[in-house]
Amino acid sequence: MNPSTKKGLLVYDTIYGSTTEVAYWLKALIGEDQQLDVKRICQVLTVKLYDYVIVGSNTRNEKLTTPVYKFVEKYLDDLSQKEVAYFINCGKTDETMILKYAGKPAHLASGRNFLLDILEKFPAIKPVAIGGVGGRHAPPILNTKDSFFMWILEKMSIEGLPWEGYDIWESVIPERVETFANEIREKILSLPPRQDVEKYRGYWNSLQPASLSDQSKVKFTPKPYTEQQSTKREFYKRSRIKGNLDGAISLLKTWGKQEGLDLKEQKRTIYNIYFHAVKTYNGKELTIHAVASTLPEDPGNVHISLRSFDKPDKRKGAEEDIARAEAILWAEGRKVEGR
Repeated sequence: MNPSTKKGLLVYDTIYGSTTEVAYWLKALIGEDQQLDVKRICQVLTVKLYDYVIVGSNTRNEKLTTPVYKFVEKYLDDLSQKEVAYFINCGKTDETMILKYAGKPAHLASGRNFLLDILEKFPAIKPVAIGGVGGRHAPPILNTKDSFFMWILEKMSIEGLPWEGYDIWESVIPERVETFANEIREKILSLPPRQDVEKYRGYWNSLQPASLSDQSKVKFTPKPYTEQQSTKREFYKRSRIKGNLDGAISLLKTWGKQEGLDLKEQKRTIYNIYFHAVKTYNGKELTIHAVASTLPEDPGNVHISLRSFDKPDKRKGAEEDIARAEAILWAEGRKVEGR
């Protein structure tokens, strides 16, 4: 089949409209000359007519929405025979992030990590591309349930939430939308990646996420890649180094061997890996949470986060081991400065 004759469906779920904008942004990037229908999930009656299907959703409870799960389950037999791609609009996009709160063990969160549940639930579908592109939130128009949820998030043990105190907040990373669209072009349609991507950013600029109380806040500025934090609840360091995921894994294993840490793999994907680095300090076994990840918007580099959720008076040894990890990661000119 000639790639230009492939017929696609982009189906999505949304509540406040952010995913709608991304859906039509993707259609423009993939190409208006391509046969790609864009439909809300409630409009779809069949997928049999299509050669490939792109499924998009907003985030609910750290995964896609219930209608999306029902859609995939309903059409599972057909979808498992087609080329499929998933994308999710989400709050944070840093895939080195670990979330820990009462009633649930520490776990990967943010960006593409929010797709892990549906990938595990429907293994018959082997997506050719996945994307976690960020999102948009306008707290003044959120329903009561979502407003309460956002308030709870501000109180949870995760580092520097960007929406705190904002009337309107945005975390969409244009490069993530563009990279995902180009993966569709290359892997499904056998087309070259689009180079003129910036002219389509009108979809991103269409709603200026300025704070209603401070018009100087025009766009969300991502936090520095080399972020760090030390609070009563968490000690956190983040590094950005040259290389690839396999190289970062090798460096973490070298660190574990040198410092007597037992590295226990918790989760591994095509873009990241999560370890529990376990060691006994002053007679008590503690865990350093280590994650290495590549990010679509920063090709050629790997990002590594190291965390301890133990109290300050108990984690001093873990903090020292994290400092020694940084020395290994940054050696031989691997450290990358900048955002």
